[in-house]
Amino acid sequence: MTAVLIGMLAGAAATKTLAQGDRLPGINHLGLHVEDARATIAALKQRGITVEDARIGRTKAVIANALDPGGVRLELTELPPESLQAKAIESWK
Repeated sequence: MTAVLIGMLAGAAATKTLAQGDRLPGINHLGLHVEDARATIAALKQRGITVEDARIGRTKAVIANALDPGGVRLELTELPPESLQAKAIESWK
C-alpha cells in the first residue's frame, strides 16, 4: 500500500507564512511512501528530475526530496522496519 500525504497551509499558518514571504498558501509538499528510496531516486534522476540523495531522518525513515515542475516538493519516504512509522503501523495490526 502506498500512502500519499498532502501538506497544506491554510488560515493563520498561511497568513504567517505569507508575511514571512517564503511560501504561498496551498499545497507545499506531497509525501510519497516508496518501497526502495534509492531505486526510486535513481529512476527519477534517469528521467532528468533533480532529487537530493537519501538520508536517514530522526525517525529512522529513509527520506529524500524532489521538486515537481510546479515547484511542489515531493518527499519520498521509505519505512524500514526500525523506523518509528513502521513500528507504529505494525502495532496497529
